[in-house]
Formats: sequence, structure tokens, C-alpha cells
Amino acid sequence: MQALTTPFQQRFPILFSAAERQLGPLHSAIPLCTHNSSQAPHLPRPSPPPSLSLLRQILDIGTIANAWADLYPSIHWSSSNNDNPDASSSRRLLTSTERYRLRRACYRIWLYSLAYHHASFPRYSRRQPATIRLRAALLRGWSTAELAEILDLQAVLRKALEQHICPSNGTVIRRHKERYGHDSSRDSMLIVNHHLTCPPPPPPPPYPQKSQSHCHHHHWQDQTWQGWGDDVHHYYVLEDMLKFDPGEIYQLYDFCAGSGRLGEIVGGRDGWQPAGSKKTVVETHVAEMGDWFVNNGQTLGETVDFVVGERGEDEIEGEGAIVRAGV
Repeated sequence: MQALTTPFQQRFPILFSAAERQLGPLHSAIPLCTHNSSQAPHLPRPSPPPSLSLLRQILDIGTIANAWADLYPSIHWSSSNNDNPDASSSRRLLTSTERYRLRRACYRIWLYSLAYHHASFPRYSRRQPATIRLRAALLRGWSTAELAEILDLQAVLRKALEQHICPSNGTVIRRHKERYGHDSSRDSMLIVNHHLTCPPPPPPPPYPQKSQSHCHHHHWQDQTWQGWGDDVHHYYVLEDMLKFDPGEIYQLYDFCAGSGRLGEIVGGRDGWQPAGSKKTVVETHVAEMGDWFVNNGQTLGETVDFVVGERGEDEIEGEGAIVRAGV
């Protein structure tokens, strides 16, 4: 048996070298693949031996990272950018170096999410000094420029959530008017309230779900645009949703803006097409995360600020760091 596997094992250097070029940096991807809750993520651990299983894991997360590299230009240089409405004129593909930086940031955000965005870190623990130091220990090993790249990719993830997965009431109304103008016959497609069509039974949960006993799914519901609240409420929705790792956010993005199907990353069967409006499906997925998830926003941004403050540096500008010259 050993003689049969040896020729394939001899190809590992070639395969991992190719993976480094297309999916690297592997030194950032492998800690994500080998992460487990028994050891803090900032502690060094021996490199695993090359194996087909490890290569498959690298391929899985690397495919997601490259998908975000493909999406970065259309989201970062979007015409809907309020700060720079002419940003789309600067849109271009990322260079190989920029894609490398983005993949590195993606793996690190993913690792942070696996380590610190789960039920063991409820809302009341986020400000505890011991918890802050634990989170900061992971980020201290990365340079300030690399932390800026992480904030840049997080801003892209936020925009993907804001524009395609859980848009605010204002965004929904603006898009409706841009497409249909003042055509009142289309107003039935516009839903900008959490419980306009189907009131949830009291007391309403933070992410109310439509009661099947009071509301049946109709074919036109998939064509409605449903908002996630006003600007204040929407901010906290986004903060909660940013606890999802890049793989989960990409699956939700693909479901809401692309294929309409959910993959295994968010708990569905591969190619599974759920019933109900897209907002209802996302709400259901959020509810399945448990009570710890709601009203307990992401902590990555504030942890970056804490580490940068420890270094005596000014607040860093994250947006555009991946494509900024000289970073």
C-alpha cells in the first residue's frame, strides 16, 4: 500500500508550490485550516505534514478568498459609494500582489471570526480586560499595514452586506425609485418594514421571522425588496452580520445577489434552494445562530484600534489599503 501512495506523495511539493502561487500565502491559510478551540490562535503550532486533506482545505478557503478578490473591484469602486460617487471610473482588476494581500486579509479575518465570534464570547464579555487582551494577542503578530488591509476587506464585506444581503430601508426605497420612478403600481413590491406583511407574534425577537400560520409564501414575494430598518437599526444589524466569516458572507451574497442557492458553509445542502423570500431565509439563518449572536456586534474593528493604540500610532485608514500604493 505504501508503494502505491509514494508516487502521489512525491507530487506534494509541486502541488503545494502551485497552491502558494494561486491561493497563498499558505502560512496564513494553514493556521485557519488547523485551528481548533483547544489552543489559542496566536500560539505557534507545528506545521502539519503535507497531505491531500490539507490541500483540499486550502483549496476550499482559497477559492472563497479568490472570489472576494474578484468581487473587490465592483464593491470597492462602486457607483453607489456615497463618499465618492465617481469611484466606478477608477475600477480595475487587482494585481497579483493585491490579490495576495486580499487573500492574506481574508484568511486572518476568517481565523479571528472562528476564534472569537461564537457563543463562548457573549455580549457581556466583550469589554472585559482579559477578553480584550486575548483578542489582541492574535492581532499583535501582524504589522500595522497588514491590519489596515484587514480593515479594508472588512469594509468590502460590510458593503456586500449593506448593498446585497441586508439593505437598509433607505437603500431599498432609493433602488425602487431608480428602477420604477414614481410608478405607484409597483409600490406593492416595496417592503421597508420588518413586519409590514406578516406581523410576528409578540414579543418580537430582535430578528422577527414571519409566522407561517399568518403568512403563506407567494411567488411575488421573491420579487419584493425588503428593508432591514432605518439607518440606526441597520447599523447594528450590519455589526451583528459582520461576525460571520468571509465564507458565510460569500454564501449569503451568492444566494441573495446570484444563484439563489445556499451551499454547505451556511448549513444547507450543496445547491439547496430554500423556500421563502431571501430576507426570510437570511433571518432564519441568523436566528439559528442563537441568542448570543443578536445585539452583539463584531469586535474585530475595535480590537484593531486597541492594538494600534498600544503601538502609539494614530488611527489607521483601512479603506483602500489593499490597493493603496506603497502599502
